[in-house]
Amino acid sequence: MADLVAELEQQARARFVRWDPALWRELIQGPAAELLESLQAAGLPGSHCQALIEGYLRLGCEGIGLGYLVPASSGATSFLTLAWTRLVPKGLAALPAARQAQTLAECWNLGENLESSPLWLKRIFLRLCDDTSSLGSLPALVADVARRALEEPSGRLGAQPRIVWVHLAQEDHRFLPGTLHFVAPTVVCVHDRHRTAAGGRDAATQGAWLTDPPLLLGPMGCGEMPAKETPESFQRLEDLTRRDPRAEDWFATAANEWRAGVTLDTSQFLVALLPA
Repeated sequence: MADLVAELEQQARARFVRWDPALWRELIQGPAAELLESLQAAGLPGSHCQALIEGYLRLGCEGIGLGYLVPASSGATSFLTLAWTRLVPKGLAALPAARQAQTLAECWNLGENLESSPLWLKRIFLRLCDDTSSLGSLPALVADVARRALEEPSGRLGAQPRIVWVHLAQEDHRFLPGTLHFVAPTVVCVHDRHRTAAGGRDAATQGAWLTDPPLLLGPMGCGEMPAKETPESFQRLEDLTRRDPRAEDWFATAANEWRAGVTLDTSQFLVALLPA
């Protein structure tokens, strides 16, 4: 183990400009040690444990060098950081031995694909995976997200959509919802009404996946400047107010065939309209 760690670090220093030796030490002393202990406690053959640990370390080394794994002190995170520091160390040993190497590769492939994916999709996986400790459920989760977030929904809003209030202040207590726009059929990006620098840069933004129930996605890092659609452009607003008197004093709207969102003059809520 020590020889392998030293060999990988030596190679990484020569290959990667972004190599982070401190993060590598954290990985070795923490998650890697936890993974090795859990594999040994499961009574797996030594050769099997060695092969898994070597694969974990080689991919972890690659992830650090490419910037896919980030230190906790940075305040940022990624799916691969979550997988390599928590999901794999805690969950790999619980899987059938025949599935362990394949699952490790699947985690890496998913994380690598997410690195080039839109931020909102990364956020969905981070939020959902943060609530799970079972690696065995990962393939089903990937299929579910692909179906519900990437494909066009089968259900359209219809004449009587369901009204859901989404409290954006849960993520940012200063957030005052303003203009909004859809970045995917069921994912909306909401811009803060006041915290926007010139040209739309450094805007405070939040994402929400308008599924059932809606999932807050946190900051979106969006540099777009969505137009403020007038209430008159959204025919459902009068019906919305009749059905829920709180939904008045409209500020901005956004809608597509499957979802709609409304921000209000004096509220930190997003009023989401979902198919009934």
